[in-house]
Amino acid sequence: MKVMLVDDEPLALQFLESQLHSIGDFNIVGAYQTSRGLIEEIAEKKPELLFLDIKIGSVNGVGLAAEIQEEHPDLPIVFVTGYQEYAVQAFELNALDYLVKPIQKDRLRKTIQRLDLDVQENDPGAQIRIICMNALQFNQNGVPLTVQWRTTKAKEVFCYLLHHAGKPVRKDVLLDRFWEETAPEKAKTQLYSTIYVIRKTLAASLPALSLSSHNQCYQLQLGNAEVDIVQWQDHINHLPALHEHSLASYLTLLQDYKGDYFAGEGYEWAESRQNQLRELWIKTAILTGAYLEEQNRLEDAISLYMRMQAEYPYLAHSYIRLMHLYDVIGETGEVVSQYERLTIMLEEEFGIAPEPELMAWYESWRVQHTRG
Repeated sequence: MKVMLVDDEPLALQFLESQLHSIGDFNIVGAYQTSRGLIEEIAEKKPELLFLDIKIGSVNGVGLAAEIQEEHPDLPIVFVTGYQEYAVQAFELNALDYLVKPIQKDRLRKTIQRLDLDVQENDPGAQIRIICMNALQFNQNGVPLTVQWRTTKAKEVFCYLLHHAGKPVRKDVLLDRFWEETAPEKAKTQLYSTIYVIRKTLAASLPALSLSSHNQCYQLQLGNAEVDIVQWQDHINHLPALHEHSLASYLTLLQDYKGDYFAGEGYEWAESRQNQLRELWIKTAILTGAYLEEQNRLEDAISLYMRMQAEYPYLAHSYIRLMHLYDVIGETGEVVSQYERLTIMLEEEFGIAPEPELMAWYESWRVQHTRG
């Protein structure tokens, strides 16, 4: 294995090199006491593992590591430090490991062993399905795929890049959106660290996906992966006119909608598309419900309106249609229940009463059924 060492203490460099040679066959391709030109040296000598002092003179090794990861995302980095408290910073950057001086042989051996950890066996050609309805999930050939995110920030940035999949996203846009309150240099370091985490996660669990960097932009490529909400929207936008032969397709797509776009994740930036897709489902459901009523498929219409009410209880439409349908089939108790629930919902959510026309209809219906 080709290894590169960086430490501003000559004795520390010599000791680390001797410890490495004592536990395995390592080719030390570079040992440096300064960070000057380090990124270029890495590009030229192509080490497979980098040991980096967390403080190199006046240079912050954490920031330097972030820059290295930006240029060489697949290079594992091990921090070396004389101070235990720097370990947290090291793992925030998703370093392979950290070693506290003086480096012990057994501890070094465990570090080397970590190179083989956290890598799942995946078939790069297997079909990956990315689920965005309600919460981020993954399936591989129909089987749930566990993907471990090192940080919640990495998961959200991945989702944001997925939101713009196939399109370049500028680094300054990411910095403004996710690190607006952070000092510029620290924000840049955290961005690079987050991108590194995403790339490592993709390599370990989602090899069909890739994240490229070009012209100050990042771009997520999905390869052969499918995205549930993209397919759903495409199918519903290409539905034929609603009639007897296309009804099954309408019902299937309404059933396939498993929740609003990233609703379970709570991402503010997703709300616009979330609303757009929700309105598309509601519009299609209202159209389908009306058709079912026209075809006298009242039980199917009731089932659809009940789902609409469960998913979106603030919509008056489902209560009103259920009142009329329950009236038709003679379920008087359900008519009363729906009207009372609608009244409570409108008061609690909007501070209003039902429309005068509906109130008049219900009063007329109530009087009629009371006499009966």
